[in-house]
Amino acid sequence: MKHRLDDFLTILEKQLSDRSFVIGERPTVVDLSMIAYLQYPKQETGYDFAVSHPAINAWLRRVGALPGWRGAYELLPGTRMPSYA
Repeated sequence: MKHRLDDFLTILEKQLSDRSFVIGERPTVVDLSMIAYLQYPKQETGYDFAVSHPAINAWLRRVGALPGWRGAYELLPGTRMPSYA
């Protein structure tokens, strides 16, 4: 599965290299759908997007700055998952 995720991240990195959001310059449901899987900290995922995928990291920051945005840990009660990386 990690290989498949790495392939996906390579495609997404290229897609975001010349646009602000996945489809263009405005956020869409595609961005919200994808970020649901990519917003977790590197301690849980094993990915340091700031180092490995700078365009994805910038996109994560843009989505996180949208008015009303709340991350998963802000919305869901409970404790964080242990690291599986």
